[in-house]
Amino acid sequence: MISNYLNEYFKSHNISQQEIEKKTGISQCKISLVLNNKRKLSAEELLKIAIEFDINLEKLKKGS
Repeated sequence: MISNYLNEYFKSHNISQQEIEKKTGISQCKISLVLNNKRKLSAEELLKIAIEFDINLEKLKKGS
C-alpha cells in the first residue's frame, strides 16, 4: 500500500509531517490521515511527493 511505503520511507529518512507540508503544500492533517490509511492522495499529490522527495513514482504507486 502507498501509505505503508510512505510511512516507512519518511521514518527511515527522518522526514516530519511538517517538512512534507512545507515542501508539497499538502496539509499535515491530510498527511496524517494518508499515513494512517484513512484518506488517499490525488495523482497530483503523489507526483508532488515523488518529485520533492526523489521517490520513484512507479515504486510509490505499487507501494513497494
